[in-house]
Amino acid sequence: MKHIFFLLIFTITQFAISQERKTGIIKDADTKEPLEFVSVYIDNGPDSNYTGSISNGEGEFSIMDNGSKVTFSYLGYEEKEVELQDGFNEIFLKPKDFVLDEVVISDVSAEDYLKSIIKAADNKIDKNTLFKSYCREIVKVNDEYTKFSDGLVNYYVKKGNGKSVITLPQHRAFKSDKISEEDFASIDNINSAFTLDEYVKNAYNYKFIKKLLKDKNYDFVRKIKKEEGGLEYEYIEVSPKSDVEELLFKGYVVIDPKTGDVLELKFYTSSDHLKYSKLQNVMLIMKVKVNSLLIWTKFRVIEDKYVLSYNQKSVGMYLKFGKYVDDNFNFSSDLFVYAFENDVEIPDDGYDNRTIYEAGTSFTENFWENYNAFPLNNEEEAFIESVSK
Repeated sequence: MKHIFFLLIFTITQFAISQERKTGIIKDADTKEPLEFVSVYIDNGPDSNYTGSISNGEGEFSIMDNGSKVTFSYLGYEEKEVELQDGFNEIFLKPKDFVLDEVVISDVSAEDYLKSIIKAADNKIDKNTLFKSYCREIVKVNDEYTKFSDGLVNYYVKKGNGKSVITLPQHRAFKSDKISEEDFASIDNINSAFTLDEYVKNAYNYKFIKKLLKDKNYDFVRKIKKEEGGLEYEYIEVSPKSDVEELLFKGYVVIDPKTGDVLELKFYTSSDHLKYSKLQNVMLIMKVKVNSLLIWTKFRVIEDKYVLSYNQKSVGMYLKFGKYVDDNFNFSSDLFVYAFENDVEIPDDGYDNRTIYEAGTSFTENFWENYNAFPLNNEEEAFIESVSK
């Protein structure tokens, strides 16, 4: 019995040793500037439902490394496979040399081509799927953190309609104590501009792209890039018409030409059109002016499975309503899918509140570190530390 006990202790110890946390920063090999939201992947075999990790907005990453080689992948850069070292790792990715970057000449317009891609992509989720994710929501008022919440969020996505049932196994929420009670009487209920149950749903239904496709104020250009090795991808550039005096957006959609899969999309406010943003009445007593918008989504194909890996949304806006609110707000949400399962049973009930913040704090482990979530930046850590005290 004693031998079995010591064998068990040895096995657990060896497993703990084999799963070491490795950290580092990813940079452009030429400019030495950090690269944000780079995919970090460990190959755990053909049957693995593990999606890897991702760097944060400052290029920093943290991953549980079992000693395998780790692959770093970022659009427009050469993939790099390395064995991470103990201590802090610096990873340099080399920009790709493209021998071809030209407009595609076709009888099908860029708009119609993008419509067909989006229509086909609507059917990519063909089974009941569970997306295991780390999510965070941040609220800033006048550039100061006022609320931070994050959690492990399970999205059970239903086949066909894409609706989801959500559970929150672990979560935490923090609120600034710098804002007066008088201010909080008006703004304490403003937890996010986004809704938790739409993070995954909106990523797959391409709602924002469909809206732009219906707008006559945008130009669409279909292009193809080819590398020296012959690999290629297509992308659709979306740009606002210069003579339109409205708040408009610009961005791109990256497409795998062989499969028609959308690999990445990114849209943001056009700096040339931001001056046309106007104060608008939303409700009888509320006025809103949009200052900025960002939508950034990444997908991966893992063993023929089309999987959302990262989704970011942020919006900056000026809000005025009631007696006290006359401020600039910034709302952001980040979702990173660290694992997925197909053919799952959908729970009957789930979490129904709009935000993670409303769930409060309940956790049994440092989940923000243990699931290969992108590290918090220095400002976020400082805010959490200050309000935790």
